Amino acid sequence: MTMHEQGLQEGPRRQKLKRRAGSRGRRRLAKYFRLLILMFSLFLCTFIISSLLSGNAHRLGQVFRNIATPGVPKLTIQDAQYLHKVSPLSRKSAQALCDHLSTNCQENQGIVALNTGSSAGLQNQSSIQKFLSKINYNPETLQIKQALSQKVEFATPPSSMNVLMFFNDQTITAESLESINRFSPESDGTCYVVVEAVWKAAKSWQQDRSGVYCFAIKFDRPAVFSLNTESIDPGELLVFYAEYLCPGEAVAVQSNLPLNLQFASYGSKQMISLAPISYDIRPGVYSTTLTAGETSQTFDITVKDKEFAVQYVTMDPQVLAETRTEETNKEFQEKITPILSEQLPQLLWQGKASLPVPEGKVLTLFGSRRYVNDDANSYRHSGLDLAAPIGTEVKAVNDGKVLFAEFLAYTGNTIIIEHGLGLKSWYYHMDELSVNVGDTVKKDDVIGRSGQTGFAAEPHLHLNLSVGDTYINPVTAFNSPLFADPLP
Repeated sequence: MTMHEQGLQEGPRRQKLKRRAGSRGRRRLAKYFRLLILMFSLFLCTFIISSLLSGNAHRLGQVFRNIATPGVPKLTIQDAQYLHKVSPLSRKSAQALCDHLSTNCQENQGIVALNTGSSAGLQNQSSIQKFLSKINYNPETLQIKQALSQKVEFATPPSSMNVLMFFNDQTITAESLESINRFSPESDGTCYVVVEAVWKAAKSWQQDRSGVYCFAIKFDRPAVFSLNTESIDPGELLVFYAEYLCPGEAVAVQSNLPLNLQFASYGSKQMISLAPISYDIRPGVYSTTLTAGETSQTFDITVKDKEFAVQYVTMDPQVLAETRTEETNKEFQEKITPILSEQLPQLLWQGKASLPVPEGKVLTLFGSRRYVNDDANSYRHSGLDLAAPIGTEVKAVNDGKVLFAEFLAYTGNTIIIEHGLGLKSWYYHMDELSVNVGDTVKKDDVIGRSGQTGFAAEPHLHLNLSVGDTYINPVTAFNSPLFADPLP
C-alpha cells in the first residue's frame, strides 16, 4: 500500500476523532452551565428563605424592582451640526458634584443645595471647570457661533428636574430645559450646565429613577466693534468698544495709526481699549481694520487738522539752570519711565474729570509750542497749567491709585495717579504732598497743596493726562465724560 493510499484511509478516521472530541467538549460545557444554574438557584432560594425568616421581605421587592426598572435615559442635545447624547454621571461623581455645588454656591451667606431652585452666585466661575477636571470628567461642549440653535431634551420627559447654569459670576436656576434653549448671554464665554432629573416609577413594581447630567455651552459669536468717534483732533483719546469678545481673545489691527489695542473688561457685556492720538499725528484719513477670529471691521478714522497755540515764557535763569539740565532730565526719566507701564486691570475712571484746583485760570494750553527765554528751540507743552496760589488744595481729578508721590528737580513735588488701563493723571510743582504710593483716592479727594517747585515761573499746578507714554488733552475730560456708560 502506497503512502498516498494510507493517507486517504486515515483522513476519515481523524475527522471522526475530532467530532468525538468536540462532542465531549460541548457536553462538558453544558455540564458546567447546569452546575452554574443550580448554584444560582440555590443562592436565590437561600436569599429568599433568609429574607422571609429574618423579616426582610422588602429586600426581595427591592431586587425585583431593580431588575424591572429600565435604565436612566440620556440627555440629547441637537445643535446646528451634531446630535449630542449626554449620559448621566456615575453615582460617585454625581454625589461629588452635588457636594461641590452645595459648598461653592452661596446666596445671602447661606448654602444653596442643588435641588433648592434658588438663585445663587458662584464664588469662582472657573471652580466648576477645575472640579470637573479633578474628577476627570470632560463635559460634552456645544459651540454657539451665531444665533441660538440648541435643542436640549429627554426622550422621556422627567417627572421633575432642576437646572443650574454657571456663566461668568452668575448662577441661573430653573425647573425646565427651556431655560437652556433660551439662554443667550450678552457676552461670550463658556456656560456650564448641571441638570438633576427624576423619573417617577411608571409601574408599582418599578422604582424611581434619577440622574445628574453635566455639559457645557461655549458662546463664541462674532465680535462687534465700535468707536467713540471716527473724527478726532490730535491729542485726544480714541476709545474702542467690543461686544462678544472674550477676555484674552486676540485682536489683530491693521492701521497707519500707531495703535496698540489691549482690550479689557468693561461692565458685564463689553470690552474696551484706549487708543491715545498724539498731538504729533499728521491730519488725514486712516483706514483701520480690526480682526477677531473670522470677523473683521474697518473704520475710516479722520484725524483733523488742528492749530496749537504758541507761547513765549520768561524764566529766572537760575531756576532754569537748576531744573532743566541733563541731570534733572535723567532723574525724571529713570524714576518715571518704569511707572508708564504700570496699570490697573480695570477702568476706575467715572464720568467727567473734576477740576484739581478751584476756578484755576488757564496759563498754558495743552499741546502749546513753548519757547523759553527767547531760545530758538521749542518744546510741546504736555498738559494744562492752572493758576493756583501757593497752598491751594489740589484734588484728584478722578478715582484711582497713587503710583508716584515724590520730589523731582524738574517737576518739583509730583504725584501720578493711575485710573485704570494705563490712564494716568500727573500733578507737578506742588508745595505739599498728602498721599503716599499705594493709596487709593476718589474724585475730589485732597492729595496735596499747590506750589512753585521745580521748573515753574509762577505758582501754578501743571496737570497731565496720559495713556501709556502718550499725553492727551485734559480739557476734553473736564467738558464731557471720556467713556460711554457700560451697556446695561
